[in-house]
Amino acid sequence: MFEKPGTRLWRHSDEEVAAIIQRGQEKMAAAAAEILEGLAELSARGTDLGFRDLVAFQVDNLNVSRALAKTRVQLAQELFGSLAATGAALAAGEVSLEHAVEIHRAITALPVETREGFEDILLTLARTAPPTAVRKAGDNIRARVDQDSAPPDEDALAHPVREFRSKIDRHGRYRFAGTLDAETGATLDGLFDVLAKPCPAEEGQPDLRNQAERKGDALAEMIELVARTEDLSTQGGERAVVTVTTTLDDLQRRAGPAILDGAGYLSASALSRLCCEAKLVPAVFGSDGEVLHLGRDVRLATKAQRRALALRDRGCAFPGCTRKPRWCVVHHVREWQHGGRTNVDEMVLLCGRHHRVIHHTDWTVTINDGKPQFHPPAWLTKRRRPSSNPYHRIPA
Repeated sequence: MFEKPGTRLWRHSDEEVAAIIQRGQEKMAAAAAEILEGLAELSARGTDLGFRDLVAFQVDNLNVSRALAKTRVQLAQELFGSLAATGAALAAGEVSLEHAVEIHRAITALPVETREGFEDILLTLARTAPPTAVRKAGDNIRARVDQDSAPPDEDALAHPVREFRSKIDRHGRYRFAGTLDAETGATLDGLFDVLAKPCPAEEGQPDLRNQAERKGDALAEMIELVARTEDLSTQGGERAVVTVTTTLDDLQRRAGPAILDGAGYLSASALSRLCCEAKLVPAVFGSDGEVLHLGRDVRLATKAQRRALALRDRGCAFPGCTRKPRWCVVHHVREWQHGGRTNVDEMVLLCGRHHRVIHHTDWTVTINDGKPQFHPPAWLTKRRRPSSNPYHRIPA
């Protein structure tokens, strides 16, 4: 008889439950490797146990889909042959079955004479990145190997029809509607296709956002990117700015709300994250309401520093992230308001999602020998050592 969900583990701490989930993931990978090894052995013996083939054997006996059974047979032929390193990593629980599928897909799509070395590259990435990053890296490798295809060109419309209407509702939320021409709409859809995908499950946590929420987050990333550009037009003598109002005591204690341009509230921790890189006018008030400081429009990292960080990090430095520099903000390893300095060797590029991870979870980042190193929560026993992001350094 099954117990109610959670009752068996109620004595364990959150970190211990998370570690149990991780160990379960490793056992699933090892079990998948065992199944593939068995299929490889039966294939080598030339037996199908009386069934039409090993695909039918699985469908009729293991109650799995034909698609999964076929994938297993294909993987079994490679993971215990030409892709033996991936098979060993799967058996050790270092990568998942999904990782193995993506590595197999990427390598077998290459001409045989060009495959050498690429398995090790993708396997190194798979140990710290989700399967989607491995798929993207495989696509990049194939595109570099195959130089025959060229990206299509798109013509801009001479007179596009575009409208935008907005208002702030009684809850302080910004609502908008409008119309775009077909070409601009297609471009926006393309951005959503990339930026609004469900995030890969991280340590057993799936992406619970619906499509509208994912598109909202993607649009926020686009707006943040434009807000960081140096080519913004001016109005009234200044570029786009955000005024954040808080008290000195609340800022020092990291408690209490801050007011965002009179349109809404945000927490002190959210303000700390926002202050990493934005065009902000900090308005700090004393306990009696007097203005203690009304800051100037500042960009904490200069253009030259952003270029240096882009050359060093080549994109979001968080392990497994594929975001390019243009989608990243500059994060102070030691928070600026706590004495952090705006030096290249004390800053790191992070996309919006992983910027929130660093600010609001137990993940931390340090700079060692001039390179960002990310330290996982204590319960991630398999990834206890600091790690970096190999995705952006996959060689041509």
